[in-house]
Amino acid sequence: MLSPGRSNATAKARHAGLCRAVAIALTLISCTLSCTAQESGPSLPGHPQVPPEVPEFGLAADIWRDAVVTVPVRVKGRPPIKPAAMLSEDEVLLVTSSQMRPTFYSYDLRAGRIRTLGTAPKWAECGLCFEVMSVATSETSIVWTAGVYRSEPWNAGKRHVELWTMPRSGGRMRLVTWLTGHGEIPEGRLSIIGADAVWRGDRQTYRVPLGGGPVQRLPSATQTVPAAARELDGTRCGREWCVGMRPSRLNELTRLVVLRKDGTERREVVASYGGPLLNDRFGLFAGPYVNGNREMTYTAKHPAPQPVLYDRCTEKSGRIGGRLEDSATYGVSTAGERAADPEEPLLYWNSSDHKSWIVLDLSRIPDSSCT
Repeated sequence: MLSPGRSNATAKARHAGLCRAVAIALTLISCTLSCTAQESGPSLPGHPQVPPEVPEFGLAADIWRDAVVTVPVRVKGRPPIKPAAMLSEDEVLLVTSSQMRPTFYSYDLRAGRIRTLGTAPKWAECGLCFEVMSVATSETSIVWTAGVYRSEPWNAGKRHVELWTMPRSGGRMRLVTWLTGHGEIPEGRLSIIGADAVWRGDRQTYRVPLGGGPVQRLPSATQTVPAAARELDGTRCGREWCVGMRPSRLNELTRLVVLRKDGTERREVVASYGGPLLNDRFGLFAGPYVNGNREMTYTAKHPAPQPVLYDRCTEKSGRIGGRLEDSATYGVSTAGERAADPEEPLLYWNSSDHKSWIVLDLSRIPDSSCT
């Protein structure tokens, strides 16, 4: 059982990507994808003599207009804010920076009004003392994990992960339990199932009753690559679908292969890196490049591989992500999910003028085309 003050050793395992064209780093409640190119693997013989053009994808915000909303980066009189989750179709949960005492806000998309829901304890005023990491919401609760540092004399400045909750309508923030011991800040995904929170860390999974009671440690699924996908590089699988990279030839566009675990329904996607499909449907991939051994070719308009959202059900792909300030790279972050739409988080990125967040809610994309 996990409890405050008791250290639980948590093994920290990280999966290295095949070409790290996308580096996933936990910031606030989000995973930020920063796309940079590195050398690909050895080329296969029989390559094209003339390099192809890197395709220009349409904007995801144009392809899935009904799934996109916009929220401000700043509201007058308040610190900078970022999306944390959707509370309803017309209400966005926002959170302040981890460099200050975190506060949750509700933003009404129709009226443009913002309302304070709750603020972290007084001791959380120092930078990274209370870093909101992952968020989930239900009809009654907001739940989140936090990277926490408390200045105990015996702690030696090490942080750990805690689980917190508060009413969806706002109110007092309440500590539920510790999830790791001191010095352990693993990545993890948070969901709400019934009256419980489920946290999936790097190697450990816990089911925590939000109303109190013993914490249940769940077995973590072991990741094995099915035989049908073993010829691919960097294969990663979800429940039924896998994603891997096809070995590329010189002067060829990089491509990912999406297929079922049994090898059926195989299709190729023009992209350069990707993890498992979100909810076995959406691929959050890096854009393609031409394999030129040590030189990767992009477009003059997009000098780095811009992230791409791929929908397995419609075979559509669209550009996502905003250009990072003073950089040629792009960034896109993931935020929390609702209990009603598990495994379909928000994606968000900055607008071209850096005054707004463009938010793509995957749960709003119709699933009528999926079987």
